[in-house]
Amino acid sequence: MTERVSGVPGEAKAMIDETMVRIVDALFRHFAREMSLKSDLLIEDAIDGLWILLEEGSLRLACSDNGHLTVEPCGENRAERRAQAKKNRPLIESKRRMDRAVKDAA
Repeated sequence: MTERVSGVPGEAKAMIDETMVRIVDALFRHFAREMSLKSDLLIEDAIDGLWILLEEGSLRLACSDNGHLTVEPCGENRAERRAQAKKNRPLIESKRRMDRAVKDAA
């Protein structure tokens, strides 16, 4: 179910969620390419790993000083990672819905 946002109809919110998932996936793909150049890690495996770290709260999305979206590690504190995982949950759920829709369409 799509998270309710005041003043934004459900369909528009779903499109925002899908757009955000695509943006984050593209960011992860960029990082994965960089990692694959330095190791024998496959790009798709690296992307999956980054999504897992985001889901666990080990990563957080942030805005860099120049206004670009970036990823930061979350602190070592377990409570902080849990809180971050909770904040990341709507994005993770949107990604899962998109993945299911692609799988069901195939």
